[in-house]
Amino acid sequence: MGRSKAMFGAMLLTAALLMQWVVTEQAMAAESVAAAAKPAAGQKRVLEEIVVTGTKREVNQQDAPVAVSTVTAIDIERTFSSDLRTVGTLAPNVTLTNQTGFNAIAGGIRGTGSISILTTQDPSVGISVDEFALSHVQAQFVELFDVEQIEVYRGPQGTLFGKNSDGGAILITTRRPQLDQFDATIGLTYGRIGRGNEVRKVKAAFDVPLIPGELGFRFAGVYDNAEGYYRNSKAAANFPRRIPIYAFFPGLTADNPKLPPELNTRTAGSNEKLGGKDVFAGKAKMLWQPNDKYEAYGIYEIVRDRSDSPPGVNETPAGEGFLFQLLGFDGIQAAGHNNPLKTGVSQQGNGINIRDGHQVDVNGGYLTQKLELGKFTIKSITGYRYQEETLPSTYTGEAFNSLFDASRNLERRQLQQEFRLVSNFEGPFNFVGGAAYFQDNLDFRAIATVGLQGILPAFNAANGSFFDSRGFVNLDLDTINDPGLGNVKQNRESWAVYADGTYNFTDRLSLTAGARYTSDSKDFEHHANGGGACNQFTKAKDATRINANAPFTLANCKSDARSNALSRIGLRGDQYDGRKNLLPNSQFGLNVNASDHWEDPTFRVALNFKPNDTQLVYGTVATGYISGGFSETCSSVVTCRPFSEEKNVNFEVGYKADLLDKSLRVNVALFYMRFKDLQRNQVVPFRNAAGNADQETITVNAGESHSAGAEVEATWLPIDNLQLRLNVGYLKAEYDKFKFDPAPNDPAVGVTDFKSLDIPFAPKFNVGFDSTYTHPLASGSSVVINVSGHLQPKSETSPFDPNAAARGIARQPTNSQIQRNRLVNASMTYNAPEDKYHLSLYGRNLLDDRYRNTSNSVSNLWNFTQYGAPLEWGVEFSMNLH
Repeated sequence: MGRSKAMFGAMLLTAALLMQWVVTEQAMAAESVAAAAKPAAGQKRVLEEIVVTGTKREVNQQDAPVAVSTVTAIDIERTFSSDLRTVGTLAPNVTLTNQTGFNAIAGGIRGTGSISILTTQDPSVGISVDEFALSHVQAQFVELFDVEQIEVYRGPQGTLFGKNSDGGAILITTRRPQLDQFDATIGLTYGRIGRGNEVRKVKAAFDVPLIPGELGFRFAGVYDNAEGYYRNSKAAANFPRRIPIYAFFPGLTADNPKLPPELNTRTAGSNEKLGGKDVFAGKAKMLWQPNDKYEAYGIYEIVRDRSDSPPGVNETPAGEGFLFQLLGFDGIQAAGHNNPLKTGVSQQGNGINIRDGHQVDVNGGYLTQKLELGKFTIKSITGYRYQEETLPSTYTGEAFNSLFDASRNLERRQLQQEFRLVSNFEGPFNFVGGAAYFQDNLDFRAIATVGLQGILPAFNAANGSFFDSRGFVNLDLDTINDPGLGNVKQNRESWAVYADGTYNFTDRLSLTAGARYTSDSKDFEHHANGGGACNQFTKAKDATRINANAPFTLANCKSDARSNALSRIGLRGDQYDGRKNLLPNSQFGLNVNASDHWEDPTFRVALNFKPNDTQLVYGTVATGYISGGFSETCSSVVTCRPFSEEKNVNFEVGYKADLLDKSLRVNVALFYMRFKDLQRNQVVPFRNAAGNADQETITVNAGESHSAGAEVEATWLPIDNLQLRLNVGYLKAEYDKFKFDPAPNDPAVGVTDFKSLDIPFAPKFNVGFDSTYTHPLASGSSVVINVSGHLQPKSETSPFDPNAAARGIARQPTNSQIQRNRLVNASMTYNAPEDKYHLSLYGRNLLDDRYRNTSNSVSNLWNFTQYGAPLEWGVEFSMNLH
C-alpha cells in the first residue's frame, strides 16, 4: 500500500506541475483565453444527439422506446482500457467479469448470467461487432480498438436480436473508412500495474481514399502487452510434510509420510509473473460507394492472442472442500496467506503446456451491402469467422505438478447471413423485416490430468498394505503423468424471420410492435471417460477381467478404467497433437450421439408518448430466450440429456428527457422480469469407471425467478466546458422455484430446494460517475481532466455449494462472491491545436482496491478465484496526421 500511495503522490505532483504550466500560459495570454472560452453570441452548449442502430433503423437514442446506454469512442478512450468488461462500469445493472481461469466474458444484465466456459453453452447477453453475432463467451472477449460506438441494450432483445439475448445485447460498431481524405493516427502507451509490472500498447490506423468519394481503405490495429500482476510463489500449506487423509489408511501416518521418490513434491513456483497479456488484433476495411444508391463494406479481421494462462487462487474455505484440505492443500485464508496475488501454477508440460499460455487465433471476413430503392432499403449482412483455441490451465491455484490441469483445444466456425428490408415511407407507418441464417460448428478436444487422485494411497494386494514393495506409500501416478482425453463435436443450424413496425397515431403518440420466429437445431457428439475397450497398451491394474480368477490377458480384459489415457495409443504427453482426435470411439467409456431441435417465438410491444419535443414516456413488453442444448462435460447418459430453453418476459416503463435547454439529459427505466426454465450450470460430483471421485459440469433447467429494478442515467452540462455523468442501477432478484439434483449420478442424493439462495450476478445496486472538464488554452490547445468511478456491492457467481448440497444443505460456497469494489480512475490530457497530438497521464484503480472479481466452486473438491487488477498508472501519446 505504501508503494501505491507513492505512485498516487507522484501522479498528483505531475498533475500539479502540468496545471502550473497551464496557469502560466493562461496568464501570458489572458485575453485570448477569455475569447476562446466564451461561447459565441446567442449560442449555448447543448448535449449532442446520439444515433443508435439497435432497432435495425437509425434513430435518436432519446426517441427509442428501450433502455439503452451509448458509449462513444471518447468514452472508451478515457477508460484507458481495451477490455470489453469495462463497459459494465458505464451502464446500470450491467455486471461483466471474466470466466474463472479464462479470458472470456462472464456475468449478465438485470439479474441473468452465468459463469460457464462450456463450449456448447449459449450466453445470456448477445454481443455483436459490426452486426456479426459472437456466439460464445470465449469469442465475446474481444479487444476494443477502432471503436466508433457501443450500444448496451438492457432487457430481453429476442425480437430484433434473437436467441441468447434474454439479458440484453451489446452492439459494437467500429470506424468506417473515409472516402475523402487521408488520415493516420498512432498511439503509444506505457504504464505500470501493481508492483512494477509494465504495460505497453501500440495503436495505429490510417485511411486511404483509393478513388476519392467512391472507394476507401482503412487499416486499424493494436498490439496490447502487459506483464501479469500475479506471482507463482505460493507454497502448499501442508503437503508433503503433512497429508491429513493418510491417517485414515491403516499403517500410514499423516506427518512426513514416506512418499515414492518418483513423485515430484515441489509445491512452489519460481516467483515468475503470471497472468500477462499479449494480443495483436487488426482489421482491414474497404468501403465502396459507386453511387448514392449502393454501398459495399468489407472487413477482414485477424487476432493473435498469446496471453498467459489466467492463474487461479485456491480460496477453499475450511470445511468447504474436504479433499483438498485432507491432501494438505488448504485455501489461502485457512493457510494464513494474506496476499491472493501470490498463487501457483503447475510446471507440467505433458501435453498441457501451461507455459505456452492461452493461444487464440481468429480470422474473419465480413461483407455488408446496402441498396436504396426509394421507399425501401435492402441490406445484406454476410460473415464468416474461424476461431482456434489452445487453452492450457491450472485450475487449483497450486504449483504442485498436477492436482487438476487441463488444456481445452477447439476450432469454431461461424457463418451468418441476414437479409433485411427497411421501409422509408412518408406516412405514419414504417417497418423493418428480415430473415437470418446461422451456423456454429465446433470441434473440441480436452486433455486433462486429475493428479489429486494420484496422491491418494492405493491398496497393494501383493503385500496386503498401502505400501509398495520398496516401503514407500503405494501411489498410482498415472493420473499425474498420463493425461486423459475427451472430445466433443457440435453442429448447429439456426434460422429466423422477424418483423418490427411503428405506427404514428399522431406526432406525439406511436405504437411499435414486432415478432420473431426462431428455429434452432443442434447435433451433439461426445466421447469421454475411461471404461472403454482394452488394447495392447492396457495395464493389468486398470483392467476389469472377464474371469476374475484368471490371469490378466488382453483376451481376458472386459474394460479398461483408463482406456481414454494418452498412453493407450502409445504416446507421451509431449507427442500430443491438440488439433486431432487421436483415440477411436471404442476407447471411451461414454459415447453419446444426440440431436435436438427448439422453436421459439418472441415479441415486443411498445407504446410511446411524447409530451413535447424533448421528452418521451414509453411502456414495453418484450420476451427473450436462451436456446436449449447439451452439456459438453457430461459424464453419463443421464447428464448428457438435452436441457430446454430458458425464457423470460420483461415489463418496463421509461422516461427520457432533454431538459434545461438540452443541457441535462435524464433517462429512467423501471422494469419487472420473469424467468422460467432457468438454465443453471454447476460443477457436481460423480464416480468414474475406476470408482474414484470425479467431477463434471452440467447445465440443468432448475426453476423460475423474477427480478425488479430501476435504472437512472443522467448527463449534465452545468457550466461551459464541464460535463457530469451518473448511472445508477437498483436490482432485486429472487428465485420463485429452484430445485434440482446436485449429484444426479448418486442415487443417495435427491432433489434439493435451493430457493433461498441468491441469484448469480445480481448485485443489489451499482453506481458509476464520470466528470470531464475541458480547459481551453491561448494557443488553441486544451487540457482535459477526467475523474470517474464505479461502486458495486458483492454478488454471487455460483448457483449453489455442491459440497453442502451433497449433504442436503442449500447454501452458496464461502468465498464464491464477487467482492464489493470501489474503482476510481483519473486522467489528464493535453490536446495540441487542431488535435495534432495528445498527451495523457492516467491512473486506474487509484485506491488500489483489492477485490475478488470471479469465482468457481468445483464439486466438493475446491474453490478457485481471481482478483481484479491493482493500481495502474501510465502515459499515452497519440498523433494525428491529415
